[in-house]
Order: sequence, then structure tokens, then C-alpha cells
Amino acid sequence: MAVARILSIEDDPDFQHLLGLTLRQHGYEVHFAFDGQDGYQKVLSLSPDLVLLDLNLPGMNGIEVIRALQANRETRAIPILVTSAYGDAANMLAHSVRALGALEFLPKPVEMKELLLKIKTGLRAAPRPAHPAQTLSKGAVRADPRFRTVWIEDKLAATLAPRRFLLLQALMESPGSVSREKLKEKVWGKAIADNALEKAVQRLREDLGPSESRRIQTTLDGYELVG
Repeated sequence: MAVARILSIEDDPDFQHLLGLTLRQHGYEVHFAFDGQDGYQKVLSLSPDLVLLDLNLPGMNGIEVIRALQANRETRAIPILVTSAYGDAANMLAHSVRALGALEFLPKPVEMKELLLKIKTGLRAAPRPAHPAQTLSKGAVRADPRFRTVWIEDKLAATLAPRRFLLLQALMESPGSVSREKLKEKVWGKAIADNALEKAVQRLREDLGPSESRRIQTTLDGYELVG
């Protein structure tokens, strides 16, 4: 059985730490975001089975995150459990977030036992298909062909031009080095000069940034992506 993937969008690092310990102990794959914009981008990248969402977030608040997820056909089916320290004696906040599309509301402080129960209920109530086969991963590098986005260590690294994404994809799909001839065939579908391939590799390294360009290594006969 596939492990359920949960994304927690929460700006309290202590609460995130506690969530991580608890959820991993119960067999879940857990990812974190500490502000709303990063959380929304990670939903696109990770395609989680369930989202835990705080309302009072920096930048893009929780309500804005719910609206953005509901507006995107790729993400609107993902169940969202909202947590908040805002008072809600009359249940008005709970009604409001459910009306926007959230599955459940939990006031803070959250009891972990209750949270685990709500997560199980949410996963059963909104089962999702397996994570899209088109999502690529190699080590810490993850890429999504739908958006041509590249994520490294769960951080958005780049959005690539179509040809450079094909180049990255060819490197990610190989367990080791890919020859120059094979890369030319996969990316261009025809013979090209070696210097055109070298320029494309250099551009891809620049896209990934100075701290991550080292992941694309030159080998004796071609190139290798070290995840």
C-alpha cells in the first residue's frame, strides 16, 4: 500500500517539528512549508494526499491558499484540514472554511490524537489516484513536466524552457551517465554539433543556480545528474 503524503503549511517551527515526529511515527510521508506562497507551490510540486493548513500565514494567508487550490483543477480534489488559533465560539470560522472548500476545521491547540483521526477520515473521504507518473524524481531533485518546474530539497529551483526540460528529464531518467549521442537523440531527435549540447547543458546549470549546478556533472562520454 502506498504511503500517504501529507503537506503541512504552518509558520510555527515547534508545531511543525511535533507534527513531523507524530505523523512519521504513524507511517505518513511528511513535507513542510512555512508560508502560504511556498505552501501553494509545494502542493503543485508534491501532489500531496492531504494538506494541513494554518490560517494565519505570512504573505499568502490560509484563506488565499484555499481559494488558489480550489481554483486549480489539478489541486481542488486534495482534502484540506484547517487549523487556527482564532476563536470560533459560534463555529462561524469552521463554516466559512468548509464553504470555501476545506474538509475540516480544528481549533488550536490541536490534540494530536484528534488530528490523526481527522487525517484518517479525510484520506478515506477523499481518496486520490496514485501520484502522477509524470512527476520525476532523482534523489533530492524533483521535476514536473506539466509546469516544467524543478524542485531541489523541496524548494523551487527553476522553471525551464521546453528544450532544457527535456535535457533534464533525460538525465533524471538515467541511473548513471548519459552519452552525448543519446542526449542529442532524446532532446533534439537529430544530429547536432557537440557545442550546441554543451551550451544547453551550461544554460541548464545556470537555471539551477550556482549552488546546485554541480549536480550536472561532466563524464567521459557525456553528462550525469547527481540527485
